[in-house]
Amino acid sequence: MTSPVRYNILLITEFSKPWHNGWYYKAGLEKNGHTVVPFDPETVEGTKGKVFEIVREIKPDFILHTKDELPAETFEELRQFTKVVMWYPDPVIPAWLVPYVKACDIFLTMSEGLIQDFKKYNEKVFYLSQAFEPSFFQVKEITGEDKRIFSSDVAFAGNLGSKGQYLSRRAALEKVIDAGFKFRWWGPKIPRKFSTIPLLLGKLGRAYGGRFVWGEEYAKVARLSRIFLAFDSMPHIRKSMSARMYTAVGCGAFYMCRHVDGIEDVLAPGREIVTFRSEDEMIDMIRYYLENDELRMNIAEAGKRRVLSDHTYEVRARQMCEMMKTSS
Repeated sequence: MTSPVRYNILLITEFSKPWHNGWYYKAGLEKNGHTVVPFDPETVEGTKGKVFEIVREIKPDFILHTKDELPAETFEELRQFTKVVMWYPDPVIPAWLVPYVKACDIFLTMSEGLIQDFKKYNEKVFYLSQAFEPSFFQVKEITGEDKRIFSSDVAFAGNLGSKGQYLSRRAALEKVIDAGFKFRWWGPKIPRKFSTIPLLLGKLGRAYGGRFVWGEEYAKVARLSRIFLAFDSMPHIRKSMSARMYTAVGCGAFYMCRHVDGIEDVLAPGREIVTFRSEDEMIDMIRYYLENDELRMNIAEAGKRRVLSDHTYEVRARQMCEMMKTSS
């Protein structure tokens, strides 16, 4: 029996906030026995010279990065010394991204439906969905105060800013409130400016939990809300689910989301999660599952088991390394 390959990896991405994905990638890779050297260009002076110095010193088997942490030309130059792998975490192709797709040896997309679009710029493109890193979401205890703060019939965690996809979320969530459900949402603080007055003073402003939640608090929202509601921004793009799904379900949420094309290949609707295709259907399903506690809890538990088995960053790290072997 051959021993698994252990890689020496330079991970170039943001680490300034504890919820940045780089921490999850690092944990998943290290659980597979790989050595990970983190590098955040935002915290280093003389970035280009420093990264080449590190590459010469540690001789990584590959560099892993996620966005535009360094100029695309720098990543192209780094390919003289080692492989460059990019794992892009968004379901869109902005103009700035194209040079980066070209400047890597392997490109990983979290949106299966975009593979052919990315292959216009790089033949070595693979689908690798985001995942859950349980070590960052442990709950020590749930107190009476936690129940007071985080309990609700329906919860939402995310951004309700003024971009188009966020405005459609606002409209859907207002329907939840209008239907009479106890609703609370968590996310970045609403900036106080003229354009946000309707949001601040309206029904959604009154339902705001007051802060961005992450880690243990995020896990408490997932557990203590009876329904965790979500809206992926590009549901028409096949398998473009965000990390939010894996994180919420992995924390024990009963997860109800707008149906994403291909989601049934990842988590089974009606058995591990629940999906809806219209706002009217969403309201009907919220009402149905709030009236069926045992069924709702069974689905939440089945989803959690599936995520912890198949959709952690430890699993994704193994899948990534398999893709590297097959593409070499």
